[in-house]
Amino acid sequence: MIDSYTQDKWNKIDTVKDLFDFIEDPKCDVMAMSSELVDIDKSSFWTAANVNFDFDVQEILETQPEIKHDQLSETTMVPSELKRHKENNYGNGYDRIKPDPNVWKIVKALGFGDNSSVWVNNQPPGSIMGRHVDFISSFSYENRDNIDNMKYDKELRQPKGLKTIWRCFVALDDWHPGQIVNFEPNFWTEWKKGDVVFFDWKNTPHATCNGGFHQRPFLKITGVLDDDSWITKSQTTGDIKQILVQ
Repeated sequence: MIDSYTQDKWNKIDTVKDLFDFIEDPKCDVMAMSSELVDIDKSSFWTAANVNFDFDVQEILETQPEIKHDQLSETTMVPSELKRHKENNYGNGYDRIKPDPNVWKIVKALGFGDNSSVWVNNQPPGSIMGRHVDFISSFSYENRDNIDNMKYDKELRQPKGLKTIWRCFVALDDWHPGQIVNFEPNFWTEWKKGDVVFFDWKNTPHATCNGGFHQRPFLKITGVLDDDSWITKSQTTGDIKQILVQ
């Protein structure tokens, strides 16, 4: 149930700046609204590609995270989300690590642009990321100077006139027992190093946990592509694009 204050403020959103005002307002129940907007019949995830890379992921995991899995940060959570996680004893759920040049080679090989939001999300054993629905706020904030005054499409949940914003995870290591991504109402497990999974981020509530004994490093990419036809094709045909990272 959405309270009247949250609903009224959502109804008044016209521009991307209005969206920022909405998600930054601690009186707005953003988590409830994002769940309310979900069309669960469209919830989906699919493996669209596999990237072949040979750099040492361990070097990335040994760098200092910008946000640790057991911390809570306003950088990755809006006020209402932060409040909900505090109340339920959650942390950030993963170590947020700045990408290095090798990681960016994967991003470019997939066809994502320079303005993409790119982070390595490593989930150590015993970590849990709470259930949520994305507003792709990381991409929006990182591109705020360019999109603030654009009209906001409430159905697509992105700036009007912008190409489709995609979000994917790239597995930087093979799956290990105990590691789970819950793309509600289903689960992603048994991935292989280099697998690239896309999901309908606005209609797919999700959570992750690492109940195993190995690190679980993912590359998270959010952005637009000049040609995304292979992504939509793979969703219907199951074709998996093979990509070599030089």
